[in-house]
Amino acid sequence: MPSGKHKREHKQKRERKEKRKQKRFDALASKLARGPFRDRKLVIEPAGEVKMSEVLADFIEPYRDWADTEEAYRKLLTLAILAWNASFLPTEEQQAMVDELINGSLPAATEELKNGLKQIVHMLMARKQAYFSAYKRNIIDYELTDTGKGYRLFVASTLEKVGP
Repeated sequence: MPSGKHKREHKQKRERKEKRKQKRFDALASKLARGPFRDRKLVIEPAGEVKMSEVLADFIEPYRDWADTEEAYRKLLTLAILAWNASFLPTEEQQAMVDELINGSLPAATEELKNGLKQIVHMLMARKQAYFSAYKRNIIDYELTDTGKGYRLFVASTLEKVGP
């Protein structure tokens, strides 16, 4: 049976963990409050709803091996979120959004690189439609934390469902 000291240490450890988690949530919420979606109802882990961080992690799982560094993982997440959100647009508008964001974000990149990134986004969009079409929430932002054993992902999304 654990001693009183052990129970206190365990409780303190759990409280520190919750405090760190709350600090990450607060930082993300503050960042979002200053952004273009400040007037929309945004949520991070809403009660009774699926965690979009888990959905996003599942969404990129087949491509996760491509991201062997934190920077590469962030780039994969960015492309995945672009594909996720573009998939809610009418089909005829999707390509324009992808082109605008990739070309605008990487003006000095070669056409070969831009076309390769667009192909990845299209693969991700097809994956979204095939396996994740039931999820109708836009992903607004994310926070990625290196835990030393892996990464912890927090996702902010709209609560309102988009699309049909």
